[in-house]
Amino acid sequence: MASPTSPAGAAPLVMPKLGLTMSEGLLAAWQVAPGDEVEAGQVLFVVETDKITNEIEAPAAGRILEVLVGAGETVAVGRPIALWTGPAQGAPERPEQGAADTSEAPSSQPEAEARVDGARLLSTPLARRLAGAAGLALDAVVGTGPRGRIQSEDVRVALEQRSASPPRPGLPSQGPRSGLGPGRDLRALIAARVTRSKAEVPHFYLSADADLGALEHLREQLNADPQAQRRISITALLILAAAKALRRHPEANVVWRDGRAQPLDSLAVGVAVDTPAGVMAPVIPVAGGLYPVAEALEAAAARARAGRLGAADVGEAALGLSNVGMFAVRALTPIIDPDQTFMLGVGAPRATFRPNDDGAPRLVREATLSLACDHRAIDGAPAARFLAAIVEGLEHPLRLLV
Repeated sequence: MASPTSPAGAAPLVMPKLGLTMSEGLLAAWQVAPGDEVEAGQVLFVVETDKITNEIEAPAAGRILEVLVGAGETVAVGRPIALWTGPAQGAPERPEQGAADTSEAPSSQPEAEARVDGARLLSTPLARRLAGAAGLALDAVVGTGPRGRIQSEDVRVALEQRSASPPRPGLPSQGPRSGLGPGRDLRALIAARVTRSKAEVPHFYLSADADLGALEHLREQLNADPQAQRRISITALLILAAAKALRRHPEANVVWRDGRAQPLDSLAVGVAVDTPAGVMAPVIPVAGGLYPVAEALEAAAARARAGRLGAADVGEAALGLSNVGMFAVRALTPIIDPDQTFMLGVGAPRATFRPNDDGAPRLVREATLSLACDHRAIDGAPAARFLAAIVEGLEHPLRLLV
């Protein structure tokens, strides 16, 4: 917990910004303690967001004077989390009281609303402000943070529940839950992000069936080659097909930012990866052919599952990809990442009969592609052409290798 006054010569270490739209991060762990001498490049603390887990290194040598925010706290970008003798990273103002230990900090709520049975509820300053503005008693909110701390997202959920179903008189309020830990905080960050996307991004959807027979045959041939550099996954081929389509249709390689559709200078595809902490979406750059893409995908997926995604994995991409074919799911209607313009859901290939050019039945291996689109950045016709280009690449996979 922060002391009343700052030590002489202290400079702030702040919560870094690890993504274009990152507004807060979970301080998952400290690797140093007050009094420690640190060197440039030494890991100071670990930050988790809904996208990455990143080890933050010291920009220079110095000594840790004071820790202002404990592990397990969700902190706004740019907010001081420690004091040290190295160079300042942000504004010198000390954090609002209550960030590190809200159990002893003054609450903006009336005292009766901040206590249950005489015990003060743990809550973040933003949660208290939101609850106060809405006239919501904190003891009616279920806290999902460390030690049952009430966070802003908990207040929003409580307000939604109150709007949908007003509380009946005489029912006891539900007290805060505890023991959920940092992993649950990360789940809350993901929840807040997708909620924001559905609220702010005007989605529209396109779908198409792609015959993956030739693609699956090509993959089998590549993986059977004893001189192959590495095994190729269907997801790697999907990334390459999407990147080729973006190159053919640059009007789709844009993101909505600052009130306009801004073109991107490079090609990249975000990929949903299932991890023990939840779905992460590292961005895979596409600057080379199939094997560099496969290598980058394999490495990023391994980092995601190990909880070691870094700032390099949070790049710009117009398209995100979620392949659920391995789960035998026929189709997925995805939610767009707020930083992107499209999210492509890919279902499992299935055997079905389609007529050939002569009208005779032909057995094919089809998969359903569902493309969620941001209508601010692109209209239906160009989005349809973009999806058609992805399908064309998947149905003629040799073109992906050229």
